[in-house]
Amino acid sequence: MKNLLLIIVLITSPFLAYMQVSVDANEVIEKLNKGEAAIYANVTISGDLDFRLIKDKEKNTEVEIISKDNVSYKYHVNAPLKFTNCSFDGKFIAYFNDDLKNELHIAMFHESVEFINCTFKNDFLIKYSKFDKNAAFTKTTFEEEALFKYTKFVSEIDFTNSTFEDESNFKYAKFPLNTNFSNSKFREEANFKYTEFEDKINFSNCEFYGKADFKYANFDDFVNFSGAKFHSEAVFKYTKFPNGVNFENTYFDDFADFKYSKFYDPVNLKNVTFDGETSFKYTQIEGKNFITYLLKNN
Repeated sequence: MKNLLLIIVLITSPFLAYMQVSVDANEVIEKLNKGEAAIYANVTISGDLDFRLIKDKEKNTEVEIISKDNVSYKYHVNAPLKFTNCSFDGKFIAYFNDDLKNELHIAMFHESVEFINCTFKNDFLIKYSKFDKNAAFTKTTFEEEALFKYTKFVSEIDFTNSTFEDESNFKYAKFPLNTNFSNSKFREEANFKYTEFEDKINFSNCEFYGKADFKYANFDDFVNFSGAKFHSEAVFKYTKFPNGVNFENTYFDDFADFKYSKFYDPVNLKNVTFDGETSFKYTQIEGKNFITYLLKNN
């Protein structure tokens, strides 16, 4: 009998190792309130991860572009977060706008934040937040809204191989160092309007199934869209590429709007495909007519 039990344990232990254990979201908050790192692997975070429960908070602090009529609260997260192969079944609430009380609630992350091969099954809400250390969202799936509007990062950011099943909103977000979205999939609208990229940005081999809006995006360094596929409308209206861009092997299946865009060398358009309508009206490269350049290089 003892030998039989030992055999059963040996057979089932590999499967038990991969079974996800449920952890209450409040346990994560409790760790952070104690100044302890929240490090989890192969678990399901149950319930809303609500950073309004962080004890270190301040009232009426200045936050850019927030109405003066609002009362604002900042919640300071002073310990690192690292989640590997985890699933979140509730909302990730680092931003909340209480219309009834006219209050804004914003989480500020002062240590590293990493999500590796994770799944967010509900809304991921970060707006006006700031990440003071490195942040990574590698191989992560956002099944509902991914809101990063006005978010500020201070380090290199990694979104490689991530999937956005619903709208992804990075409007007005700031990326000061190398940012990597390569091999990611955007199933609905990807909003990068007015987003600031101060260093190199990599969108190579990305797939955009919904509208990809890069109108007025600020690319201060080289941009890589090589191998990307735009299955819906792609908007680069008024966008500038002051340090070059790579569109090699990029595919535009729908309307590609580059009206008023400005390109500067190096520009790689080798094997780019436009299967939908295009607009290059008033588009320039090095101050010259872009259509002439396009015809000469294709």
